Amino acid sequence: MASPTQKRIFSLINLERTTLLWGLFFLVISSIAGLVYPQFVRWMVDNVLTVKDYSLLNKVVLGLFVALSISMIAGNIRYYLFTLSGERIVLKLREQLYRSILKQEVAFFDFNRTGELMSRLSSDSSTLQNTVSVNISQGLRNLAQVMGGFGFMFYTSWKLSAVLLIIIPPVAGMAYFFGRRIRALSKEFQATLADSSIVAEETISGLRTVKSFVQEPNEVNRYQQALTGALSIARQRIWVISEFMTFAMVLGVTAICFVLWFGGREVIAGSLTAGELVQFLLYLFVVAIGVGSLGSLWGDLMAGVGASQRIFEIIEREPAFPDTGKTLKDVHGEVEFSHVRFAYPTRPDIEVLTNLSFKISAGQIIAFVGMSGGGKSTIASLIPRFYDPTGGSIRFDGEPLTELKPSWLRDQIAIVSQEPILISSTIEENIRYGKPEATDVEVTEAARSANALEFINRFPEGFKTRVGERGLQLSGGQKQRVAIARALLKNPKLLILDEATSNLDTASEHLVQDALKILMKGRTTIIIAHRLATVKEADSIFVMSGGRILQTGRHEDLAQDKDGLYFKLLQRQFNEPT
Repeated sequence: MASPTQKRIFSLINLERTTLLWGLFFLVISSIAGLVYPQFVRWMVDNVLTVKDYSLLNKVVLGLFVALSISMIAGNIRYYLFTLSGERIVLKLREQLYRSILKQEVAFFDFNRTGELMSRLSSDSSTLQNTVSVNISQGLRNLAQVMGGFGFMFYTSWKLSAVLLIIIPPVAGMAYFFGRRIRALSKEFQATLADSSIVAEETISGLRTVKSFVQEPNEVNRYQQALTGALSIARQRIWVISEFMTFAMVLGVTAICFVLWFGGREVIAGSLTAGELVQFLLYLFVVAIGVGSLGSLWGDLMAGVGASQRIFEIIEREPAFPDTGKTLKDVHGEVEFSHVRFAYPTRPDIEVLTNLSFKISAGQIIAFVGMSGGGKSTIASLIPRFYDPTGGSIRFDGEPLTELKPSWLRDQIAIVSQEPILISSTIEENIRYGKPEATDVEVTEAARSANALEFINRFPEGFKTRVGERGLQLSGGQKQRVAIARALLKNPKLLILDEATSNLDTASEHLVQDALKILMKGRTTIIIAHRLATVKEADSIFVMSGGRILQTGRHEDLAQDKDGLYFKLLQRQFNEPT
């Protein structure tokens, strides 16, 4: 009985059933033609060589040539159809896997590192690709050879065939035993290989940090250790496969020797002709080669099943926040936290927000300030529902976030963060990311409003300038203004500025601040900042510490309270030596 994973693989194969049925047709043609040639050899031994008829020899050899030619041509067509279907199946599987990864909630990525997910998209998918393409094609061909060969062997000598059937039960039992071990080791191998991918991904993405601390030798050592772990598992898997193949080969050699002994006795006794013995031996070789190949392919198949288990774990995982729920016709951008408590899933014992309550009216500019670790950025993650609070409730325009459709909610919100992430494409494509259907005029106007048009026009390729991986070919201020243009094009009702100017120099900060003022017009705005100079114009400032709001008020009022945390933060910032 097929396992759930094998059933899932067969359901994928069913998507290409038309092409695969044609492949099976040519498989049958190829197998039949390939199984005919021992008949011509028997005829030659028993008839042609006996009577020494040159005309009959020509006919037999011509028939042999035609049979083998048909077998090869049909076999190549079979290979093409099966391999093409396998490529299509795995492309669809990769697409499903990628779509499922993107559907998962943010907490999923806290537990699953990028390198591991990339390993499932690449190495696991490649392993499964061989299983559903070349391996299945070769496996069916070998199976057809084995079954057809056994049929002709029984036709030639039922006595010899009946004795050979004794070896089938132990081979089947050993295949099942070794198959389970190979599948488990293959799954473990893919997991250890993912660990090496994680190390490589972390090192390459943080290459500047690695080089600045001169840690290249240590990173190479880390990568070598991860590969050594994968090699250890691979060695165990290869040994198990070799054990199975050795067992199968020993039985095969034993069978051939027995046939030569028993068949020779039958020829001497006159119960079997020399041609029939040769024919039987040829079919035995066909069966032996088929069984040997099936043993090797069985190991590959179990490796594919092990890899597919890791893939289907994600494909079939339901996200914690299904993209279902209400959408509101009239959106104002009002936010309310009511007794909210929160701890990150990776650190459930450390509460980041404690009994937090506040309300932001539509169109207000609200700032959150305080020491690092006070929970400010966590608020920015809860509003778009990247996480759900562990206690209390959050409302958007009076509706609980849990009742709103997540994708619709996020469509009403734009976030400009401390380090904006740009896709490795052109400036135009990065701005258009906020509204893919935007016209060129809209893109240009958004860039102009974000104070980005001037530097964009200085580039020889203008809007078609490529920004490099994560926007590394742009300065911090340029990246920030592209991100602001992207947010302007999205035209959100709620804007979250998470340390949007903290990494900029004075000149860039001035340009970005001017762009942000345009972006904030007519929108509910939440500013999260360490630089208190950036929050002076806020309608209200929430001063946070330890996941709680300690003070609330405008800048002028809070600055006069010499016992408050805000005053201490002001003193610390503006009295620091420059």
